[in-house]
Amino acid sequence: MAVGSRARSMVLGGVSALVIGGLLPATAMAAPAPDAGAPRWSAATLPGGDAVLSASVKPDAHTTWAAGFRVNEDGGGVSFQPVLYAHDDRRGGSWTERPTAPGVSGRVNAIAATSDRDAWLVGDADGEGSPAMTQHWDGRAWREKPAAMPDNSLGGGLLGVAAVAPNDVWAAGWTQALDERIPDPDGSTQIIDHMEGLVQHWDGRAWKRAELPKGYANWGLNAISASGPNDVWAVGSGYGDDDRPVVLHYDGRSWKQLPTPPYGGLYGEFNSVVANGPADVWAVGRTILDENDRGHALIMHWNGRTWTRVVGPAEAGSLTGVAAAPGGVVAVGRLLGADGGFALRVSGSRVTSLGFPASTAERSYAPWTVSAAGREVTVSGSARAPGSQGPQPLLLTARL
Repeated sequence: MAVGSRARSMVLGGVSALVIGGLLPATAMAAPAPDAGAPRWSAATLPGGDAVLSASVKPDAHTTWAAGFRVNEDGGGVSFQPVLYAHDDRRGGSWTERPTAPGVSGRVNAIAATSDRDAWLVGDADGEGSPAMTQHWDGRAWREKPAAMPDNSLGGGLLGVAAVAPNDVWAAGWTQALDERIPDPDGSTQIIDHMEGLVQHWDGRAWKRAELPKGYANWGLNAISASGPNDVWAVGSGYGDDDRPVVLHYDGRSWKQLPTPPYGGLYGEFNSVVANGPADVWAVGRTILDENDRGHALIMHWNGRTWTRVVGPAEAGSLTGVAAAPGGVVAVGRLLGADGGFALRVSGSRVTSLGFPASTAERSYAPWTVSAAGREVTVSGSARAPGSQGPQPLLLTARL
């Protein structure tokens, strides 16, 4: 599995288990519930041209921010520029583009806020020796707050962020760690490396790397969520031979790795997580049944003791985003074996399709993340249209 596949898939238009005590049963479900009550989706009109939206958040009751990046192709290379849109329902309803920290380039992979005076954007490291990009909003302006990568890092980045308080912020991602440089007789250098999960913590003054258990030879983290200072969850997957879900938990003292959940496939990964409390955690991703499978939706719930798998609709492929909603969670991802997106709602063991707009010859949808504030659901991602030079920003809202 490609390192950083969660964020890289956005640019491209798109990341067998031994479990102590045996496999837990999947929640039985013959078919998805009817879509008669599916909500109506509304597309935002955004200024500024081509972009990919990676996340959204409501810093207060009236404001929504959507963040992502522009993709620039120049001389055969590709570069990225942060982009941020804002919407205030008290000011006529139009979306406006807002400046981020001056002089900062790169992708924005996630956003989080505790209020309209405290918010974070996180992104990638710009190569060997470079810190991961993070930006902080203090109510007046965005300012760069770089997060140092490990000393042996050749690259990496932060793919998720969770803000508990202004002095308690967590970010998760991955680093490409250098093991050895071997000079070759032709003058070149062979690089031996491996991939590791990465968690950074903001204490109000600086970012500090958290000490993590090292369960796999190659692995990374895709998302992080916190219900409070003593309940933080990070999820991802192993790579190569260790291609199965990874779950880490912080209890206020240290990070621990939980046993591999019973994901029911040959391979598996978690792409997103939402923690409502120590006994109510949801993680979504994909499970791969055989070497030719592109991945089916993986939905799992932690009740404080065990993981239970909830079977999704047959047409749902890999899920990339999940958010808490009244009565359960909502999740988004891709259709199985087809071009287009999928959105679903889970309430207990009941799974229903949210009737996500179908892709057409004129417009193809690639949802990536989802956020929810009360009954309002916002989906971020990208879209493609014939003749477009690059990905178009996708921002859809619905009311449950």
